[in-house]
Amino acid sequence: MRLSFLRDTSDRVEVENRETNSDLLVTLESIATDALGGKWDERMEPAFIANIGHYRRYNFNSVRDLLRVMRNKLNHYRELPREIQVLSWFIIYQINLFFRFFMTVH
Repeated sequence: MRLSFLRDTSDRVEVENRETNSDLLVTLESIATDALGGKWDERMEPAFIANIGHYRRYNFNSVRDLLRVMRNKLNHYRELPREIQVLSWFIIYQINLFFRFFMTVH
């Protein structure tokens, strides 16, 4: 349930991202400090961060970018190297690390 909500939210934010001065995106990013409690990459394994860096650059202070990472890893799970599959589920399973993030986005 939590994961599908975050994936759906990420999809919605991507649509908003194309609009100038999107109220939703501005509001979402305004809560980043409270929601994330700091840079989200600092709570993840270096191998996982290295893997996501192969595909695009992420702002580790951004709520939108964390949502995008979660969505992408869920949607492309079978395409990932085995080590990253394990880390992905470990990180997603530990969504309690981002409990404030989940509750704030919700």
